[in-house]
Amino acid sequence: MEPQTIDKTFEDALRTVAINGSYNASRALSKWLRRGVRLTSDGFQYIPIAQAYSMLGEADEVIAAIHLPLIGDLSGHLLLTFPESVALMLADVMMQTPEGTAKELGEIEQSCLQETANIVGSAYANSLAKWLNLLIEPDVPIFAHDMASSIIEPFIAEFASHHDDVLVANTDFLLDQIRVQWGLLLLPTDDGLRLMQDRCNNDKVRQTALQTIAINGAFNASRAMSKWLKRGVKISTEGFGRVSITQVAESFDESKPIVALHCPLMEQLHGHTVLGMTEEHGKQLVDLLMGQPEGTTTELGEIEKSCLQETGNIISSSFVNSWSNWLDLHIEPASPQFIYDLPEAVMASLIPEQALVSDEVFLAKTFFLLDDQWLEWVFMLLPAPSAMRMIESSCK
Repeated sequence: MEPQTIDKTFEDALRTVAINGSYNASRALSKWLRRGVRLTSDGFQYIPIAQAYSMLGEADEVIAAIHLPLIGDLSGHLLLTFPESVALMLADVMMQTPEGTAKELGEIEQSCLQETANIVGSAYANSLAKWLNLLIEPDVPIFAHDMASSIIEPFIAEFASHHDDVLVANTDFLLDQIRVQWGLLLLPTDDGLRLMQDRCNNDKVRQTALQTIAINGAFNASRAMSKWLKRGVKISTEGFGRVSITQVAESFDESKPIVALHCPLMEQLHGHTVLGMTEEHGKQLVDLLMGQPEGTTTELGEIEKSCLQETGNIISSSFVNSWSNWLDLHIEPASPQFIYDLPEAVMASLIPEQALVSDEVFLAKTFFLLDDQWLEWVFMLLPAPSAMRMIESSCK
């Protein structure tokens, strides 16, 4: 049998599934632990089978793994893998004991990891089920503790007979400044993979276009920012929403100035993008970008503006390129213009023009992670009339 090929639409869909799964898992784990937990993922990636071990665990490395068989309309396997040290640390986190308390993976530790995997696996399965409009459930989790080769090879060997690549997602877990990473392996059956591809090529994908566009824009922005800073940056979002014009300014405290980076759009799609954040987050972002202690930046001078403008350029280009790919148009943002004023004043020059087009704008709440520090901003697209018609037609 010829290896099945994977098209870009399918890859984008799977990335959206993984990132949404991490959001849902964050909420479920936070509720279970009664503490704030954040899971983030760059999404599933198709990687050569030979490279899977480097992401899931070297062949001779001792790991812990939780296997969740998938049942329902789509069958297959989910496999969560942790280095042994991470599994012990995670068990301490789950049991709310000091780090280093767990010395071995006994029954209690295994139970904690299985419950964690059940919550995470269910979140991912539900995300996949919602996307594909299918019934998909993880079965009872099975714990394994052995060399990586002994755990992973049986799953991959079965899959490798028909495929050259496997689906792997790295997931970051953050709680109380404790950060761990695990790998997630998705292995659908052949029939399951074909069903996934068929469903991703129907109208369901287009109906969730606003989510896919934003998530892929954030994914590409993460890579671009990491390359620019030569440090790991993670940018995430739950997707674009259509927000009324009157609600835009409500994203901020009207009595406090904000930092905005405004980019006019050129070429085949006209309009504007606006990246907006509070003054406090703008200064914190400058400190992070310049690698200096928090609180160093007390005012936004020329150097600080330059840092923020370059950030705005990278973020806007990444999101606009995602729109461009989806709409199959050539779109370019102009150089970002720095604005520092009250929210009402910032939007005053843009909203009247937008009101002639629609009473809504496209807004994505975006989260930025660097050096274990989270910042939040909003990214807005304000399309011109012709652009709005193209977007609405494409997203129907």
